[in-house]
Amino acid sequence: MNFLKTFKNLLRRPRSVEKPTPPSSEAEPEEIAAPELTPREVQERLRSDAPPLLLDVREPYEWRQVRIPGALHIPMNSVPERLNTLPSDRPIVVFCAHGIRSFGVTYFLRQQGLEAYNLAGGITQWQMQGGEVENRSAL
Repeated sequence: MNFLKTFKNLLRRPRSVEKPTPPSSEAEPEEIAAPELTPREVQERLRSDAPPLLLDVREPYEWRQVRIPGALHIPMNSVPERLNTLPSDRPIVVFCAHGIRSFGVTYFLRQQGLEAYNLAGGITQWQMQGGEVENRSAL
C-alpha cells in the first residue's frame, strides 16, 4: 500500500518547468557571402573577350598533383602578401579542391575591392564537368 501511495504522489507532483533562457546580448556573427560561378559558367567566361584570371589557392603539393592550365597559383595563406600582384582590371575566379577555402579567399578579395568569384565545387567539379586539367604525369 505504501508503494501505491508513493506512486500516486509522483503522478500528482507538478513537473518542473525550465525557464526560457534570455536572448543573448552578443551580436550574431556576420554572414560571409561570396558570389559563385559553376564550372560551365567559368568555361564560358574564359572564351569571352575579357576572360577572368583563374587563381588556384591550394597548397603546393595539391598543385603538383593536378592543376588547371594557365591558372595562377598562390597558396591561400600567401594571398594577402601577394595582393598587389593581382589584377584590378579583370575578374578573378578563385578555386581550391572543393570550393571551401576559395570561398573565404573570394570574400577577402571582394573586401579589398577586387571583382572575385568562387568556383563552385573547386577543381574537383571543374574536372568532373569536363574542364581541362594537367596532372603530375604532364610535368
